[in-house]
Amino acid sequence: MMHDITSSGHLLLIVADGLRPDVLAECLDQGDLPTLAALRTRGSYHTVTASFPSVTGPAYVPFLMGRHPARAGLPGLRWYDRARSLSWAPAPARSYAGIDIWHVDRDVDPNIPTLLELVRPSLSAMSMLARGASHGRIGRSIAWMFRAAPSHFRGDLEGWRRVEQLATRHFLERFAQVRPRLSVLAITSPDKFAHQRGPFADIVRRSVQDIEHAAASALAIATRDVWRDALHIWVVGDHGHATVRHHDDLHGWLESESLRVLAHPGLFTRRADVALMVGGNAMAHLYLTPGDRTRRWWPDHEPRWHTLLMRLLARPSVDLLAVAESPTITRVHHAERGAARIIHQPSAHFALERWSYAPIDGGDPLCLGGAHAALDASDAWTVTEPSPYPDALVQLSLLMTSARAGDILISAAEGWDLRARYEPVTHVSTHGALLREQMLAPLLLDVIPARTPQRTADVAPSALDLLGVPGTHAFEGRSFLRAR
Repeated sequence: MMHDITSSGHLLLIVADGLRPDVLAECLDQGDLPTLAALRTRGSYHTVTASFPSVTGPAYVPFLMGRHPARAGLPGLRWYDRARSLSWAPAPARSYAGIDIWHVDRDVDPNIPTLLELVRPSLSAMSMLARGASHGRIGRSIAWMFRAAPSHFRGDLEGWRRVEQLATRHFLERFAQVRPRLSVLAITSPDKFAHQRGPFADIVRRSVQDIEHAAASALAIATRDVWRDALHIWVVGDHGHATVRHHDDLHGWLESESLRVLAHPGLFTRRADVALMVGGNAMAHLYLTPGDRTRRWWPDHEPRWHTLLMRLLARPSVDLLAVAESPTITRVHHAERGAARIIHQPSAHFALERWSYAPIDGGDPLCLGGAHAALDASDAWTVTEPSPYPDALVQLSLLMTSARAGDILISAAEGWDLRARYEPVTHVSTHGALLREQMLAPLLLDVIPARTPQRTADVAPSALDLLGVPGTHAFEGRSFLRAR
């Protein structure tokens, strides 16, 4: 039964990129955000889990497509195309931190629709995923890239914020003209400032004013043009942020192990032994023998890679290591807490899929207190939510067994990231890992949900319910506007 709310109208979804849920809650409580606070008073505020990897780009997939990003084709901010399936890719590899951002819309599975395709007219601005926006993708053209690139590569974050504010003004002008049923506006300055100054810095809190201004301006436009009662505004984060004190040069360490490493920006390493793809920068995919076009399941790898896994596990920067033993079994390791298997039972319907956690020789790498059997997605979330690794069973299994994942997956330890070179700004805060601070995201609604939201993937089916858009889409999120 659907919750009793307006089943038609317009939705503005504002993406608070990289904004921690506790930071947004504090700003709301301090009275700094009157428009957003009024939305919370009318509706509700929640902390939900993002996807793993908890990194911009892939983490947009859940709330815009209702799927896990790896299942939709985006296993990370950077990834290696072992199957050579992409029409244009150096090496072949992707990095959405650069010019490859233009490929995001094509890299996601064309058979999985975005909200922007399902709800028309639609409008997008500054979103890394914008496929199907019928009335424009502001901030994604070559002209916008020329505006933003100098600020990005110089580490001039105030310059980046000015470009983003200009894009928001263009968005609001088009918003007034089009009256889109669905619009998506991404505000990325909180993420960029957090990387440079820390997630709790005053400048991060000041950048939240850009979200407040956008929401207030949209409401003013709708009030002026007499459609205010039909407009809903939701704010969702894509990932969290956590202080980083140590930067591991994982690239250099692999080379010290006498391995030839292919990694961004050096994509033309000949006869590479390993393709290293770091994102966030607190997670990494390692693709072993990347010249092979066929992925091997873990038992079939050469003994030297088993040795490498154990040596990686001993590094202080590494928290969790995962490998896929088969299309349905993921093995996860922790140096001190041992190993366990996550056993996934797929189904044509996500609601019927099941997850089990099977410790190996008493191991408990995910801190779940022992074995768990045949959990549905909701129960798997509930079991893991209090742990240091929220939603770990679902997130790890769907990522590790996906077609584009690496052979070894690393989630960095608390206080560490995995990329010591090549960043335009030295990071003092990071994300990407499966750790709690990096996996939790805010969700601000101007409605009261029928059940407690769990994942950012719940936003997509809920948005369709809100707007009264019918369809039987195979979402991996559940509408929080339905009690069951």
